[in-house]
Amino acid sequence: MARAQTNKIDLLTDHLIKIISETNGITLTDTLELAVMGDSKDDNALVKKSLQEFRRLINDFKTDEVEIKTLLNHPVASALFNFFKRFPKPYIEEHIHLTGSLSAEFIHPHLMKLLKGPNKQVYFDIINKVYGEGTAEKIETIEDVDNLVRLKEDEYFDRYLKILLLPKLILTTKEMHAEAAYHMASELYHKFNVGMIRLKFTLSRATSASDEQIPGLENLTEEDVVLGLYDGYMRFKKEVPGFDFVLSPCFRKEANFFDAAHYSTKKEHFLHQVDAILDIIEKYPFLCPYLCEVDTVGSEKDLYRKGHFAEMQQGFRKLHFKGFSLRSHHGETWHTLKKGVQAVDNALNIWHIDTLEHGLSLGINPNYYFHSLYRRLVIDNERGGKIKENSSDWKELMDMDWREHTNVREKLFNGEPLNSNEKREFVKVKFHTAREVEHYQHDVLNRMINKGVSLVALPSSNNKLTTSFEDYKDHPFSWWEKKGLKLGVGTDNYVTLNTNYIQELLILLFTDPDNLKITKLLMVATGETKRPYLSQLLWKMRG
Repeated sequence: MARAQTNKIDLLTDHLIKIISETNGITLTDTLELAVMGDSKDDNALVKKSLQEFRRLINDFKTDEVEIKTLLNHPVASALFNFFKRFPKPYIEEHIHLTGSLSAEFIHPHLMKLLKGPNKQVYFDIINKVYGEGTAEKIETIEDVDNLVRLKEDEYFDRYLKILLLPKLILTTKEMHAEAAYHMASELYHKFNVGMIRLKFTLSRATSASDEQIPGLENLTEEDVVLGLYDGYMRFKKEVPGFDFVLSPCFRKEANFFDAAHYSTKKEHFLHQVDAILDIIEKYPFLCPYLCEVDTVGSEKDLYRKGHFAEMQQGFRKLHFKGFSLRSHHGETWHTLKKGVQAVDNALNIWHIDTLEHGLSLGINPNYYFHSLYRRLVIDNERGGKIKENSSDWKELMDMDWREHTNVREKLFNGEPLNSNEKREFVKVKFHTAREVEHYQHDVLNRMINKGVSLVALPSSNNKLTTSFEDYKDHPFSWWEKKGLKLGVGTDNYVTLNTNYIQELLILLFTDPDNLKITKLLMVATGETKRPYLSQLLWKMRG
């Protein structure tokens, strides 16, 4: 049975490569239609049946009849995976973090040394604090580790940040960073055709947060981290000369995330890290082509006003003067959609970012978003439902301009039924809010286009870590592409999020099968802008 399935996937792969190369990478819908037609009466019946079935599933996916998992597990998806894996020009992984992209196979042996060592109780306590009492004592196999490092279906952003713990426990030496970098490069290149990595990593993990106190960090310097990662990637580059990488140190945005034991303010600690980067570059000039940009990460929900950006502004200005590019995680999470757009706006205007990571607040349709909010709250109100203070719905309502109709908002909060006039006022308020946010979105997007600021899409991360859109079909990648934004694709923490680079490409392809061309997706993924060259590469795949 397994061999027959493999043979079918191989036949599908060859057939799809033939169609895609001969049609220059048109849309998935058109590709499947032509693939089903076949070339002659001798075409394989099983292949045709599988293609027909997948076409029906794609249509069912559009109408919410099936989930994307059904598509991803289909033989045609496996064949498309093979197509992307075999593409002659490797992909650019624009956004990947170190801690969430190390496999359980890599973590397990190093973690077990800690759990069976003389300081095992220290590690037991740290792990049990995050995962629950008794968890650490039960870790024995690779499967145990794999289960702990992967995000579950009902877990979201706050939990996601916590379960990155296990790899952090082992990344406490220069040598371990080198091993991790080599492992990552090898995995991504051989399994997912990734030939360029833009790595996000923490330069200094010193913090006042109690759950981030990792043994051994006190002896790990910024220089150790950078040189360790460099050594690991260069080791792989010697094996695969075409491989390339950029080291992108990340700074946590949260106000309490700094070394309070040695610095009185976050700004003081941040400036020290900036100076450390510049000192490393001066001391090791061979790092210049690889250590040339920085990034910001972490929860941004409480960091959206201009004042929130002041602490790090001076340091970023200093890096800009030295030729560094600045990327930033913004528009990923928010208390209200408007504040999510505001966070991106201030990152552009105050930090002068060159690349926006995530940017989801610029892709949510405000009219759909706020009307969905309206419908949900009105139905709940008719049932006497109250709105919990400080919930996401409560915050969105508080952020609206109710003018003289605040009584409507209060009735919603208290679960008092709205009459028809009050419902109409609610419609007006949400309508004008949506219109205002939509204008704000387009203003920010147009400035990004004019300034050449790129945007990196991370569909699985956006879907799993936020509740801003219910389905992958709502991801704004295709809309951004049509608007003319310069785009990239990343996986974030692909092990933790149960995805990989090629799966992200498939998700993007499946979510807009009628409009997104395969060639355009390849252009984004490879960074190649010459369409004739891509056509030649497609033809080359025919063997």
